[in-house]
Amino acid sequence: MSEDRDRLIRDYKAYDARCDIVSCFEVFFAHSQALAPTVRHFERYPSYEGPDGNTVTPDFTVLFTDDTLLVGELANLARHDGSLESLLKQIGRYDSLRVGPSASRAAGGHDLSEVSETDVLVLIPAGEANAASDRIDEAIQQQRWDYAPNRRPTVFGYSYDVPESRYIFTYDDRSGNPRPQSHGRRPSLEGWLIEQSDTLRCRSRHFGPVKLAQRFMNDRPPVLYMATLLWLDVLPGIAAPEHPPIDLNVTTSEVATWLRSNYGWGDADSVRSAFDFLRRAGLARERQHDWAVALGQIASGQEQVRDELVDRYLARPKGPVTAQDRVEAEERRERDARLKREGEEGASSARARLTGSTDGCRSRWVPKPGACPQYVSDPANLTSWGHERTARTPLNHGKPARQGGTTDRRSEVRILWGAL
Repeated sequence: MSEDRDRLIRDYKAYDARCDIVSCFEVFFAHSQALAPTVRHFERYPSYEGPDGNTVTPDFTVLFTDDTLLVGELANLARHDGSLESLLKQIGRYDSLRVGPSASRAAGGHDLSEVSETDVLVLIPAGEANAASDRIDEAIQQQRWDYAPNRRPTVFGYSYDVPESRYIFTYDDRSGNPRPQSHGRRPSLEGWLIEQSDTLRCRSRHFGPVKLAQRFMNDRPPVLYMATLLWLDVLPGIAAPEHPPIDLNVTTSEVATWLRSNYGWGDADSVRSAFDFLRRAGLARERQHDWAVALGQIASGQEQVRDELVDRYLARPKGPVTAQDRVEAEERRERDARLKREGEEGASSARARLTGSTDGCRSRWVPKPGACPQYVSDPANLTSWGHERTARTPLNHGKPARQGGTTDRRSEVRILWGAL
């Protein structure tokens, strides 16, 4: 159970961090007073055909006003050679790019323009950044996997400073790791590094507004990431102007369309997986054509909501989901209880009619004479369970008849022993 929880949160954090970091570099290049005038176009998660005919999908590109191109790639470099080989083949294709995104299209995608030079920036978690520089340098020296770039890539390490709520990007010149080329531009990223001790900082209050409108990258988001986004932003947005807590009925296609309109990306399969996650968490119910969601506040803050969703998902709660579900469940309970009472009362009435007994005559032997209209104390008049026999009952309620006593032979009682 704890492994499932750790995996869900780890995948969420990795995807979320990548979106944060690309937002940071968009802030640097497209929104800062210093660098923005040198930039012609910043593109998040572009996808276009490279010189070899295959599609390239870097995490971001920056086309400068001097027609040079910077290509950014986030990587988690594992220690085995296969991971390094995969990374070098990928950035090797970036090195050969001669066109880059120059403008976004209203209907999606982007225009392309020719570039004069291409530089590659690789962003790696700080704990592995120096080792990455060493391994890339070794691969170039030994010409492993035919990796021979026109210009060596720059490696930055990145980390997150929790107390200060900021990302920190660091540069180290070890193993021939070059600074990003300025190509004569002033100011430039290279100049920033020199002025700030090879360290760049990006606070959440700066990248947060950018990320609010840019929630996705090229890769499909983890299911917890999408479920959290649906709960915090998408479903409240669809429900507006109504406010939670409310019961919301919505289709998968409606949510996917909302995502494409507001965030530029929306995949029906990802939305469906997120709804299924909410279903297992006891917050949504699939109906024939849509989903019923009990939309409300389950925690305060994004991380708290994320953790609460994980806890509920792993707990697999049962029972009604929406307020309407609870009303219907209560109505069913009341109806079942009423039917049960009516059945018991009907069975009691039937027994009374068969035995001629009243409420005081519910045992197979009547407790005392006079408790029932017809009292029978002689077992000889009764047969085995379930058999019927006619018994002639004395008017003196079973007491021995005195000399000259009378017996009303017209008084007969039908006894159903087994019905008692």
